[in-house]
Amino acid sequence: MKRIFTLLMGGVAALFVACESEDSDTGGSEWFSTPESTVVGTTVEVRCATKFGPGVLNSSNAGFIYATVSNEGMGTFETATAVTVDGSTLSATLSGLQAEAFYVVYAYADLGTGRMQSAGCAFRTEQSETLPEPDPERPTFGTPSALNVSASAATLSCGFTFERPTSEYTLRFEYRKASEQSYTQKPVASGSGTKTATLTGLSASTTYEFRLCAEWEGESYTSATGRFTTSASQGGGDTPAGPTKYSGWPELPVEVSNSDYYYAYHICPDFRVNGHLARNYTVCYSAEHHCPVWVAAPRHDCYEHGADRTDAYRQDPDIPANIQYNSKDTGGGCNKGHMLGSAEREVTSAVNRQVFYYTNIAPQYSSNFNTGGGAWNNLEEWVDGQVCADTTYVVIGTYFETFTDAYGKSCSPATISFGGRSDVTRPSMFYYLILRSKSGKTGQSVYDLSAGELKCAAFVLRHNMDKGHQPQAKDMMSVSEIEELTGFTFFANVPNAPKDTCNPSDWGL
Repeated sequence: MKRIFTLLMGGVAALFVACESEDSDTGGSEWFSTPESTVVGTTVEVRCATKFGPGVLNSSNAGFIYATVSNEGMGTFETATAVTVDGSTLSATLSGLQAEAFYVVYAYADLGTGRMQSAGCAFRTEQSETLPEPDPERPTFGTPSALNVSASAATLSCGFTFERPTSEYTLRFEYRKASEQSYTQKPVASGSGTKTATLTGLSASTTYEFRLCAEWEGESYTSATGRFTTSASQGGGDTPAGPTKYSGWPELPVEVSNSDYYYAYHICPDFRVNGHLARNYTVCYSAEHHCPVWVAAPRHDCYEHGADRTDAYRQDPDIPANIQYNSKDTGGGCNKGHMLGSAEREVTSAVNRQVFYYTNIAPQYSSNFNTGGGAWNNLEEWVDGQVCADTTYVVIGTYFETFTDAYGKSCSPATISFGGRSDVTRPSMFYYLILRSKSGKTGQSVYDLSAGELKCAAFVLRHNMDKGHQPQAKDMMSVSEIEELTGFTFFANVPNAPKDTCNPSDWGL
């Protein structure tokens, strides 16, 4: 007898169809029992008794589908690989699952009359598998797994133990499309523990293989090979496959789809990190205001040295030309204010030229704001001091409604002549959002750090702020507060970002 019930599992509510423990009879001669599972860390053996005619089931038409269950609902179903059909038993091994996560699994058979499916079986994975006793003479690996898999990104994970000094060996993940021969390498820090690496720029609907590798005394040691399949992109690649278009980019806000906003994702033409072309910045540009709404980017010292400022002002090739400025002309008491600064992208001339696209330029008051000793310049210099050995993620934004700050003073937007146009909106306020690790030198991704190891905040300045103003606690908002003000969702790809708090002491204010 089927029933619908809610499981309250460690505070996670999941609603799905389940069955009594006895066999489920479909009323005909063919049926599945409710699947059973055996959990070992993040690897699960599933099996199911069947009653079908001889030769009806085989590994190509029968198997298991499974998905995560959380308080956000049910995740995307995946299909088990390497299914075994042995007489009246169907079985498979599910590997690479998320640790300490709830799943539901169903057996199925695709027959000429359609798909037949069993009742659902729920299970919970464990924290991790128990590694074998470490051998000081060789590295020991856990079971590799892939988490947070989307159309273009995935996070690789694998346990590792080696009782040798970290200076004596190196570690890396290697990954490739299952159809290819050569691997791409992703270095990770040496040392025992769970190793993780986030991959971006993957191809949608593609199966990948990966493994963790250690190099020691001229020899290579590798884990077992893991596999994952990226999901299909939506809307032919133009619509985000998740909260943001690229789930592996921590700085991205959620796109808002309307007739006003246009988006461009700029990749560095000739600068690579770990073998991949690095991303430069993402811009949301307003057709109504003819001005950037926000610019999101990673910041790190590796972007900042090697070339000179190009002053190569021109239109952004990825945004319609008719909504952009059409010249370098200024007006309305403003000069050309970079959202992402030129000095922050001087690794090559080609990279620097991209930050001179008009979509990265906003009109900023020249007398008090974007000038020597100006309030915005002082904030930018202060932010420069926050860039650390770990990557820092920033969003620089504008505001187009009357704004009153914490000092009780207001500023209103205005329509001005700027950039060869007579219909540009001069913003009333600018904000600078920052996300980074607290210590600044963890050597880890923000995805792998807890909320207590991260800090994020918004720094907000009305456009007519007095010249000479230095950043201080009253200029701060929590990220949640700036989200409420602007309507955007920031740092959507980093669930551990502490967006509800902003502690001035974390920032030395």
